[in-house]
Amino acid sequence: MARADELLRSSKRSIKLAVSRDAPQSRHTSVRTDSRARWHGAAFEHSLSRNQGLGVAATSDDIGYLAYSAPSQFDRWHYHDEYELHLIVETHGKAYIGDSVESFEPGFLVLLGPGVPHNFISIDVPEGGVQVRSLGIHFQDHLLHRAIDLFPELRDISTLLAHAKHGVEFPGVGQAARVWFETIQSSTGLTRFAALAELLMYLARRPEYRRLSPVSWNDMSVLRTSPIHPIDRALQHIQVNYSDRLYLSDMSRLVNMSEYAFSRSFRRATGWNLSDFIARIRVAEASRLLRQTSKLVSDICYEVGFNNISHFNRQFRQLKGMTPTEYRRDEAFTAGASISPRPAKD
Repeated sequence: MARADELLRSSKRSIKLAVSRDAPQSRHTSVRTDSRARWHGAAFEHSLSRNQGLGVAATSDDIGYLAYSAPSQFDRWHYHDEYELHLIVETHGKAYIGDSVESFEPGFLVLLGPGVPHNFISIDVPEGGVQVRSLGIHFQDHLLHRAIDLFPELRDISTLLAHAKHGVEFPGVGQAARVWFETIQSSTGLTRFAALAELLMYLARRPEYRRLSPVSWNDMSVLRTSPIHPIDRALQHIQVNYSDRLYLSDMSRLVNMSEYAFSRSFRRATGWNLSDFIARIRVAEASRLLRQTSKLVSDICYEVGFNNISHFNRQFRQLKGMTPTEYRRDEAFTAGASISPRPAKD
């Protein structure tokens, strides 16, 4: 217990020092965040800017808890420098996470890494609204990485946090997870931290969790220069050359693997086969161009590597649940702007 208390105190000092360094240097902070915003067009949300208007806030020991209402003028396409666990408890709608568009219902649970742009839009809000539409837990990784150094049994959390930069969904565990959300809401100090670590361990050991995006949203424009594994080299090649024709035979030859070994390793590392992964990368880039440029849909289709418009539309609708034109017009990607409440379904 003494070691855990020291861990908590040490981590809090590190976080407070980091915040104090950032606070008087807002000019430099804006430069850092603007470079990411140029990629996905989202507004940056600093933890210090959150207030009671965002929800019923309860922050303790650098682990924040919020309850979000619906509708809310604060619903917007945004990102932040913390991890977020987000649990839907009322209403149905669409979750916009990175380049992914997912349908949600009560029990929908996702983990979002720093820099992952997101927005949650309810489509069946009753007249008068909903007091608590969803619950959110925000946390920095300082405490967890220090805890993992001290307690190796927590190392599964490291893998989960690495996947969070893609956005991660946990099907079928929302109700079970809510118990930990309630403990985190009502506790402070070491009890709150222990509940968060316990929840993350539970989620990390769920075999059915899935990454929502094939691309990393906290370092989209940065490719590692020293790959440590053949699949890393393949991923780098795909991210640079996704608009070219990329065949399994060429990719396996690039990394000196047989086609069978490459296919198995690639699926194990990414969760997708090669053709599905490339399609998702192309649709992700098309999504960015649709939001941030006025290029024709047909021009975007060929620019990102699709060889005919009908195939592009079919792939886009399959992954996004809407056509490219509908996606471009979707108000959920309005950074920092108010979102008008949508009427309830009949």
